[in-house]
Amino acid sequence: MPELPEVETVVSILKKNVIGKIIKNISILYPNLIKTDILVDEFKNTLINKTILDITRIGKYIIFDLGDYVLISHLRMEGKWFYINDLSLVSEKHIEAIFSLDNGYYLIYDDTRKFGTFNLELKDEYKKINPIVKIGPEPFNEAVNGIYLFELMSKSNKYIKTILLDQTKISGIGNIYADEILFDAKIHPESKTNKLSLNAYNNIYESSKKILRRAIELGGSTISTYKAGHGISGKFQNELKVHLRKNEPCFVCKTNIIKIKVNGRGTYICSNCQILY
Repeated sequence: MPELPEVETVVSILKKNVIGKIIKNISILYPNLIKTDILVDEFKNTLINKTILDITRIGKYIIFDLGDYVLISHLRMEGKWFYINDLSLVSEKHIEAIFSLDNGYYLIYDDTRKFGTFNLELKDEYKKINPIVKIGPEPFNEAVNGIYLFELMSKSNKYIKTILLDQTKISGIGNIYADEILFDAKIHPESKTNKLSLNAYNNIYESSKKILRRAIELGGSTISTYKAGHGISGKFQNELKVHLRKNEPCFVCKTNIIKIKVNGRGTYICSNCQILY
């Protein structure tokens, strides 16, 4: 599943290729992709002849700036964007939307699981309404620090991993990076948030920035459950310390990594290095 580093990588690749391009035609092959209350023909007519002015990211959402409107894309489990000049390069079976551009290329949204979403909203309003209005700040936000996390999370008795995955609290962290962050911070994922000290939250904050920055540098993680798309291959999976390393020795203490479930999510830990609070 794409997380903040993977989405950042997709945005970076798309920005290099489609900024300034004009949408000349649109084919919607899976209408349920569109979550805005709008007819498919109205969706298409609104976007045809629009120029892609910018592409940004809020949490795990990709924002296409189209002037008066924005197209908000969430990749969910398996969504991918392809920028290609030959439709045969992508399996037709999983194509959900095709945007024909004025340079002869296609911007294709492909999703094997069909969980991804499109929202078409007015640019002046989209940050005030769903789905964006509920998104919490990400670890790189200047307002976020250890004190912020402590004040936000310490009144709950939920597991710390569960809270880290709550995009309304802190955005951009998914299952892979929650495992890596908590290992780096030496905190067991089943630690209760009201048991953690300010120092523990400082460690989580610093580890979050460290892990996510490194993952962005390496283009995210390309693992068996998610590959980002045409021409995009992450390398951070080569630096994973615990995630997907069940029964392999911890790089720090040589104890075998174990896999547990935390609120239904597969979770990898070193039971020796990570302290349960």
